[in-house]
Amino acid sequence: MEPANKIEQAIMPFKVQQLAEVIMQKKRIGLTDALHYLYGTNLYRQLDSDEAKWWYMSGAALYEIIESEKKEQKRLLRNRKLSLFLIFCIENYKNYTHRPTEEVLTLFSTRRVLRFLRENYDVLHTQGKEYIMEEIKGFLEHGGK
Repeated sequence: MEPANKIEQAIMPFKVQQLAEVIMQKKRIGLTDALHYLYGTNLYRQLDSDEAKWWYMSGAALYEIIESEKKEQKRLLRNRKLSLFLIFCIENYKNYTHRPTEEVLTLFSTRRVLRFLRENYDVLHTQGKEYIMEEIKGFLEHGGK
């Protein structure tokens, strides 16, 4: 990243202040929290890039870019957590039923257990292993209903 020129460097504190004020208003948080929210983003790291020219945009427009970035980060994190949860269920169901992994994966795929786990992730991932195994067993016994 190329350092910003002197005019851009002079504008930067004003742009950060404007953006921090938008964040404070939209998120209903204080200045320190707003600065933490802002300084941790890719957009901030690009703000002083001579090539990006982000500093020409309004605080509201920059805020929308930050929110898109934050949503994408949450989506990726959720996908990683969901993947880990599905793998956790496969591995533990394998041990629970003493079946080979390939058989459990085929069972989970053909009987829509993976879909069931995805749709009920918010509740199930907070439960213990035994509870989850019993839920899967019950789901399979009731024909996937």
